Amino acid sequence: MSKNDINLLRIYDIDGTITIPGNDLWYLTTRSLSSNPDKFDQHIELWKDSLRRGDCPYESSKVMMQKGIKCIDGDCKTNNIKKRAKELSKSIIENKNYYLAAISHIRKSIDTGFQIVLSTTNYNEGAEAFLEELVNHNLLSTEHQSKIFVSGSIINWETQSLLHFNMGQDKIVGISKALGIQINDLSSYVESAYGDDPQGNDAGILSVANRPFVIANKKNLEVSIPANMIRTSWENILNNHF
Repeated sequence: MSKNDINLLRIYDIDGTITIPGNDLWYLTTRSLSSNPDKFDQHIELWKDSLRRGDCPYESSKVMMQKGIKCIDGDCKTNNIKKRAKELSKSIIENKNYYLAAISHIRKSIDTGFQIVLSTTNYNEGAEAFLEELVNHNLLSTEHQSKIFVSGSIINWETQSLLHFNMGQDKIVGISKALGIQINDLSSYVESAYGDDPQGNDAGILSVANRPFVIANKKNLEVSIPANMIRTSWENILNNHF
């Protein structure tokens, strides 16, 4: 894809930004496919402890993802990951564990000429599955889908190797590869970005956007954010900051 094919972009995180916190597709997918869910939960608690100690979020989370991958049965392939992620996405949508105003914002953005990137630290297959289920549930049309790119962590499931960890500043790397745009040129395309973790997962996409928004929740209310970021609700963004 060439630069000439790209309109202005709006970038959206998925877990905790489009989905309501507590419905983390990476966690749900990995645990449900784990050959030892209790061991996976132990890894999760150790990871949380490391973050509470002040360890580097990127490095600690990367190690956690690698451990999670190793918990999954070695026979699991890309199609197994996506199939399970679709089942879980279906459940999230049917139980209304997502922000309807976020989906309305995506639709309206596409209808007014923006192209969309769904950028997640979750596996790339998870992002694809979530988007497909939004279409299957008539929350987005196939025409909307054609204007949406996805970018997530890239795994070689044959070798259980983490090839690209899509967190923090490396979300910018993932988007650059997905769109074929040089990293240094991205800021001229990104009109706005939306995330819920301004100091961790979403730091990269928020830093590259002309208008960065933090979706307010209990976890991030006390987190310090730069003066150019707006921490608010989807309803307020849709009504007052479109």
